[in-house]
Amino acid sequence: KKIQFVLNCLSSLTQKSASDYNNFDREFLSEKPKLSYSDKNLIESMDQSAFAGFSFINPKFEQILNK
Repeated sequence: KKIQFVLNCLSSLTQKSASDYNNFDREFLSEKPKLSYSDKNLIESMDQSAFAGFSFINPKFEQILNK
């Protein structure tokens, strides 16, 4: 029953375009973005081997860099 409820809720969401924000409430949209703090020591202590050889640059950002 719970899964069906979630599926019904998800199917009721519509998105007209990639920049469509109508499924977000106004309170959420009015909040100013905040950068989260990252603890350098914590990040360095984590095993990063899963990311070995991985590289990604957002294509949209890459276009901005190449201008």
